[in-house]
Amino acid sequence: MKKQLITLVALVAIPALSFAQTAAEIIDKNITALGGADKVAAIKTVQFDQNMNIMGQELTGKSTIIVGQSARTDMSIMGQQITQVVDGDKGWGINPMSGGAAAQALPDDQVKIQKGNAYIVGTELATAKDKKYPVELVGKEKLNDKDVFNLKVTKPEGIVNYYVDATTFQLAGTKATVSMQGQSGEVKSQYSNYKTIEGLTLPSTVELNSPAMPGSLTMTLSNMVFNPKIDPTIFVMPK
Repeated sequence: MKKQLITLVALVAIPALSFAQTAAEIIDKNITALGGADKVAAIKTVQFDQNMNIMGQELTGKSTIIVGQSARTDMSIMGQQITQVVDGDKGWGINPMSGGAAAQALPDDQVKIQKGNAYIVGTELATAKDKKYPVELVGKEKLNDKDVFNLKVTKPEGIVNYYVDATTFQLAGTKATVSMQGQSGEVKSQYSNYKTIEGLTLPSTVELNSPAMPGSLTMTLSNMVFNPKIDPTIFVMPK
């Protein structure tokens, strides 16, 4: 009887143990869902179009990225052209709607935040693994009625929580507390409408909420091109 009881307990415990997940396992499954580490690492540059909507206002834009180094976004709104660039540890922008057509250097705290734009959206956990950032599995919870794993990643620019779909292992959203110009706030994003391009499966819709914006911003990504030839001078601040 005792032997049978031990066997029964073991049979019950095995499934429980098999369903346990570690942060490293979740990240590896996320990378597999993307298309694999080799696919992610093979992308050195990327360009894509953006269509953005915030409080009924439509914006269009184009982003050009040298992965891990530089990112430039040119946006058009109400007939005005807005440019924002981060290049290594420096950044600059042109915003006629703020009263000037000349390029202005971005504050250091803004550059620190914008450096995250120099990576392919949806591949953040692959980058965390590559950079060997500390990762902690906070637990399993709900995000918009979905079961997700909450991973806390400590990056040089701060702590970011990444929410991984417990079924697909695709990245469902992020949360970060950022500080800018002496004020701090919580920035949240949600990823959806995953599409496969050249073997890499990435989100094509991003919903962003930030205290710096008057409302939720929904961004649709399209016409994504991997490894286009890019002239690095487009990231240099005009004199």
